Amino acid sequence: MPQPTYADLTARTDLLPAHQRLVVPPEFEDHNGHMNIAHYLTTTSWGVQHAFHSWGVPESWMGEARVGTFSVEHHLTYLGEVHVGAEVSVRVRCVARSARGLHVVGYLLDDTHRTLAYVMELLTLHVDLTTRRTRPWPGDVAAGLDRAVAAHAVLDWPVTGCLAVR
Repeated sequence: MPQPTYADLTARTDLLPAHQRLVVPPEFEDHNGHMNIAHYLTTTSWGVQHAFHSWGVPESWMGEARVGTFSVEHHLTYLGEVHVGAEVSVRVRCVARSARGLHVVGYLLDDTHRTLAYVMELLTLHVDLTTRRTRPWPGDVAAGLDRAVAAHAVLDWPVTGCLAVR
């Protein structure tokens, strides 16, 4: 399935603000001369985490409420090389929510070359960190996630659809 373009992703900063902006440092380079795959995943994951907070998931959850989210599935697509010195950012689309799950897509952009470099489709579950079991989203967080899902529904490009929210 086709991915959105760099222009698609950057045209809607009202819906898809840039998260996790950074300049790729030399220590991210692997033996092939580009950013190591671990850093594609890590950078995009941190961008997703920032998006969660912007949608109403409290930053203090783990310490205070003893709840969090566990990633249960990823679908990763590498579309281009990112090199040391490139400026990158992450845009995050909230696709769907269930009582305990959330389906999102993180897009790693190479802002230096104005390309989409990587797509991480993610299914995550809300978890009680004491019991290590899933539990329903609290009402206020669920409402924030629902607002993000509704807002992002207007984006006119398809999601790869490899994952389904549980």
